[in-house]
Amino acid sequence: MVNDAGNTSNASLVRQSWIKNDGIMDEKLKPVSDILFKSIGIPEGRKFLDIGCGAGSTTIRLGGLVSSGASVTGIDISEPMVSFAKEKAKAIENVDFVLANAQTYKFGPDKFDGAMSRMGVMFFADPVQAFSNIHSALNRGAFLTFACWAPVEEGELTDLLLRTALKHTGKPHNDPGTAVGPDAFNDKEHVKSILSSSGFSNLSIETLKIHSRARMSPEEDASINMEIGCAQRIMVDAEADDDTRGRIYEELLTISKEHQDGDYVGYDRSIHVVSAIA
Repeated sequence: MVNDAGNTSNASLVRQSWIKNDGIMDEKLKPVSDILFKSIGIPEGRKFLDIGCGAGSTTIRLGGLVSSGASVTGIDISEPMVSFAKEKAKAIENVDFVLANAQTYKFGPDKFDGAMSRMGVMFFADPVQAFSNIHSALNRGAFLTFACWAPVEEGELTDLLLRTALKHTGKPHNDPGTAVGPDAFNDKEHVKSILSSSGFSNLSIETLKIHSRARMSPEEDASINMEIGCAQRIMVDAEADDDTRGRIYEELLTISKEHQDGDYVGYDRSIHVVSAIA
């Protein structure tokens, strides 16, 4: 899921960039997907949910794992992303997509046997309401498995982007805490509190190191990091001019070259993998 609460214009630009770079972004996030699907295994049931599905890659992958006759629904609030996902999955019979906010969407009486999300659950305005609504859409005993980002200081890429953007904009680092956004679920106790308050049990959170990489040039990597992620958000908040943006790009390009390995550019990152039972 791609979201930037409070700035509709900025969110639109981020989504456009994500769609343009969908293949690269999916490759960068493949280690996250692999961990999620290893945790889920071969799910038993007939109906499953992908929360904050974005461009639909994880929805499609889950659709290929479930048993014959089972289906997977992806839900996201971004019309361009959902439209793009539908186009990608137009030949896949057991996958469909819903344009809606999972916090308030009325899922109906036909409940799901499991739900997952790859970085798509940190953007709810009221997370307890959202997860309560998701809980109500799940059968008793259904699984919930999702990945979210661990704290900034535990992830090389985010830390580098943050420090570079702050240095050139001259802005202090304001820890967003649990505010809506990519880092909203950094605090594991906060996540546990939300899920417990929403009716989930058997909570488990594991923090893992991953190496996120993709086949791309340093120039492509630096450009994407200018368009998606914390550096981009800092530049928008600081109303950075072209000169400042240019200096940030040049430093990000240097960082990308330092992290180049043949045809790939990669960074170490940290994630939380969260599991619970409805």
